[in-house]
Order: sequence, then C-alpha cells, then structure tokens
Amino acid sequence: MGHGGRTSGLTVPSGGGQGEVVVAALVDAGVSPDSLGVVEAHGTGTGLGDPIEVEGLSRAWRRFTGRSQFCALGSVKSNIGHLEPAAGLAGLVKVLLAMEHGVVPGSLHVRRPNDHIRFEDSPFFLVDRAWVWGREGGPRRGAVSAFGMGGVNAHVIVEEPPRVERGAVPVQDSHLVRVTGADERAVRELAAAYADHLTAVPDADPGDFARTVNTGRAAQRWTTAVHGTGRAELAARLTEIADGTTQPVRSAGRHVTAFLYTGQGSQYAGMARRLLTTELHFRDALHECADLLAPHLDVPLLDLLHGDARHLLDETRYAQPAVVSVEVALTRLLAEAGVRPDTVAGHSLGELTAAWAAGVLALPDLLRLTAVRGALMQGRSTDGTMAVVHTGTATLTEALRNHPGVEIAAYNGRTHTVTGPEQDVARFCEESPYRTQRLTVSHAFHSAAMEPAVPPFAETVAGTALRAPELPFADTLTGDWHTAATATDPQRWADAIRRPVRFAQALTTLAGEGPHVVWEIGPHPQLLPMARTVLAEPHPVWVPTLHRERNDQVQLHAALAAHHRATGAELDWAALHAGKNQRTTTAPTYPFARQELTAPPARRATANAVSHPLFDHPYEHRSEAE
Repeated sequence: MGHGGRTSGLTVPSGGGQGEVVVAALVDAGVSPDSLGVVEAHGTGTGLGDPIEVEGLSRAWRRFTGRSQFCALGSVKSNIGHLEPAAGLAGLVKVLLAMEHGVVPGSLHVRRPNDHIRFEDSPFFLVDRAWVWGREGGPRRGAVSAFGMGGVNAHVIVEEPPRVERGAVPVQDSHLVRVTGADERAVRELAAAYADHLTAVPDADPGDFARTVNTGRAAQRWTTAVHGTGRAELAARLTEIADGTTQPVRSAGRHVTAFLYTGQGSQYAGMARRLLTTELHFRDALHECADLLAPHLDVPLLDLLHGDARHLLDETRYAQPAVVSVEVALTRLLAEAGVRPDTVAGHSLGELTAAWAAGVLALPDLLRLTAVRGALMQGRSTDGTMAVVHTGTATLTEALRNHPGVEIAAYNGRTHTVTGPEQDVARFCEESPYRTQRLTVSHAFHSAAMEPAVPPFAETVAGTALRAPELPFADTLTGDWHTAATATDPQRWADAIRRPVRFAQALTTLAGEGPHVVWEIGPHPQLLPMARTVLAEPHPVWVPTLHRERNDQVQLHAALAAHHRATGAELDWAALHAGKNQRTTTAPTYPFARQELTAPPARRATANAVSHPLFDHPYEHRSEAE
C-alpha cells in the first residue's frame, strides 16, 4: 500500500505512485510479472484515469519483463458499477472466482479502447469478452489494484492454493443438519430450500452438504437440527420443519445436562464399532484407552470389543474395562461436539467413570482401577446370581425376611435387583408374589460373596491420587452428593463393591439440579427406564448415546439432534465433521426478510405545512391541524 503524493487535483491519480506500489507488491510476493495471467485494474473509466493507470502498470512491469500483450487486463466496474469503498473487494472476488473457474469474464461496454492507451506496447491486452485462463507451467496468479481518492494506492498479488487431492472419505451411516435463522419464518423457509436442494440435485453428497450448512453459517436466534441416513431422509425431516411438524427453538441461556454412566451388563460384542470408523474423536479416545490398558490386560482392548476375543466380554475382568473405555470415548466425543455434563451419576461400575468425568480421577488411574476391580471381582465365587424384582422397597424388604441368603443389590426405583447364592435366589423367585426376572451374570455382585475383594481394592485405591469433584456428583452409596471427603476416601470406593447401589436416591438428589437433558453414557440404555420413574417432574429429555439394536452413528446423531432441539445450545459443528474429508459445496442462500415499502405520493403543501428544506421530500411533515 502506498500514496501517490501531490498531484494537480484531488481526483487526479499519480502514475508514478501507482507504479511504485505495484513494484513493491511484486517484490514482496517474490514473483515475476511473467507468471501473472490477469490484472484487475482499478478502472475509473475516465479519459484521464485509465491511461495513467495503464502507464503506471506498464512502467512497473517493464522493470522485470520486456514481453508484450501476454496478460489480461479488465475491471469489474464495467459489469457491476462502482461500489465506492468496497470496489477493491469486488475486484478481489472477481479474480478469485476467475481462478476457481479458469475463466475471466469480459469487461462490458468496451466498444473501442481509449485512444490514449497504447496496449500494443504494454504487457496487457484488454479482456472485452470471456477469456479462458489456463495454467502455463505453474499456478494461476493475478493482481488487483484499488486506488482511493486523494492518492491512496493498494495493489495485491494473489495465487491459487495448491491443489490437494481429496483423501479417502469414510462411509457415513448418518448425517446431522442444523437449520438456523433470525426467526421461525426464516428457519422454515431455509429448511424448505434445503429439502428442495437435496431432492432436486441427485448427485448432492449429503456429507458435503451437511458440512457446508453446519460450519459455513453463523448461529442465529432460532435453531433446530435433523438427522438422516441419506438425501431422502434428510429432505423428509427438513420438510417437517418447513411445514411446522417439527418446531424450531430459540437459542437458550443456561441449561443443565446430566450424564448417567451405565454399569456392567450393558456390554455386547461389537459395541460402538461403527463409531470407531466414522467418528475421529471417538476413535482417538478409544485408542488412548487401549494404550493405557495394555499393561493391565492380557488381551488388547480392540480385540475384546471387535476382534477375535469378543467372546471374553462375558467375563467380568474383561467386561468392566471394555464398558468403561466405551464410556470414556463417548464422553470425549460429546465434549468435542460441545456437550458436557453439569452433573453426573453412575450405577455400580459406572460410578467410576462418573468420577473421572467429575474430575476425581485421571484417565490412567480410572482404567487401572477398573482393570483391578474387574479382576478382583472375577476371582470371587461363581455360584451366585442376581434377579430383578418389580416391587417397592418396603414390600421387597418384607418378602426377603424369609430368604436370609438373598440381599438387595440395587435400589432402582420401582424395581430392585436382588443378589445371592444361586439356590437362594432361585427359591426366592419361585416363591415371590412379585414379578421377577433372572439376570445372566457370572457372579452375585454386591453380595457377601464380594467381601474378599473389598480390602485389596481399598489398598489399590489408597495408592491413587483422588481429587474433590469439580461438578455435582451424586453418590450411589449414600444417595446424597459426593463431598471432597467421600470422593477421596479409598474405603468408600472399595465398599461400593459390596454394598447396595442406591441409584433411585441418587437420582432424586440429582433431580434437585433441574436437568433439562439426561444422557445415558454407555453401550445400551439400562438406566433411563429406571430414571424415568424417578425424575418424572420436571420432565427432562431422555437421550441414550448407543443402543444395541440400532446403528451407532444413527443413534448418536439422533441423540445430538434431540439435545440441540431441547436446549437450543450450540454444538461444535466443525468438530463433528472432523476427519471425514468432507468439502464445502453449493447450498441454498439465506432467505432474507424482504418487505416492500412504498413512499406515499407527494402532496401539495397546505397553508399549515411547515416550510423547511429538510421536509422537501415525499414524506411530508403535517401540522397538528391535519
């Protein structure tokens, strides 16, 4: 950028000053004019300004090259008019678009070049029609000039970016699309335009489209989100927004999100396998867990989850690290997407993951403790079992009076879990007046059989750094909130192996935070059916992260869409598209709120009208008498 100095008038340019800024730009860019294909001139369109500009350009370029008429010269002003302060930006946009498409549009209305410009002696030829801009042994380069009133000169050299081959695009099972606008009308109109685009363009890549609209448009006051497996399903759900079936929400202020972490029993072979291939942040977190568990497991984590060792997931020593690792990876993925818990709780094993989420445990310690816990519990007697009983606490307690070997393992609200020796539990189920359901488990967890595991686990936890919770963390041993004292007490974590899980009481405590959304973080929803019976009012939105019978990414996107619709909270859309090699593509433009305004016809001034130059326009000032 430079200044032309003193000239004969405010609007008279300086060819010498313009030439200086051109030379400075070429030297700064480190390129020769011979490599430039286009110059976007300031182009005043006057008999005085244009010859001075071409002369300044020519003199500057002649310091580097003697070639003639090899570079295209034009100005976008002949096409769109003068945009005053934005004129230079318009020229820059023109050159960038010409680079992208390889065609320079012709400058309009050129009947005869200015007689004072000798193009045949300059490096330039006038682009008076569309001109194909090729590549001659290098990238396309161009230059843009913008000269302001009073002698301010700007010149910039631009070069197209290096061509990057698109990498492998992971197959996506689902796509998530946000629709946001200044008001409900705009959201519906934009959703309709999106649906029409996906329907009308048969080769539209839904992944590229989703990335474009999610990351390329700023969040506004009203918003919603839909998910779909392809163009047709996305279009159908966008149409539901357009016709009012799905309502947008206003972007909210503070909302409370609760995470419930599932315990053992939710595992199954192949859990979360599709997320491993479709979601970068999930994959990175799971691989980190695998590395951290390697010294503590004799079978690699990924083999347990998706490989030849999947059959070992029925064993406690393998099931517990596998479940916790999936929960950690889900939590990391949600955090990257912008969803973080404000309060947490966990059921049995899940309480250890909740402790990590609350900041009580570091990740390496969580995984080490989980592996030790699973191994200790695996080593206990295998002649026990468990069952679900559909009745309340008082009636179950009374029924157990005649079955001293059977204990309550978990208080889950309207149902309870009992535990004990195989024969005792079987007799209780036969004699119970309440509906029971036997569980397929290898041990009688939370029973007297687990007593030998308590001291060694307490000793292991004692050698672990524990911290006070960083967010509200419900204690399922007492049903109250964890404190700094309870969360850092090794004996408390060991006792949780033996003593019953007071999940219903912990949920009641958690309800005091007034959660708007309750997520179950785990391979399969086991806790949400229980939670619904406890957290009836206020009624939150229940969101399972994964489901055994559903596609992993489809379920995740359904959960994220539900969270977004329930809270209006913004997600991190760029993170959700990370690692998927999706590109920016064409998408419908935003529907501006157009309003026709018509000025009233001018009226003859009356005797009472105020005579003043400011009111000499169609909006006539009227006196009180009118």
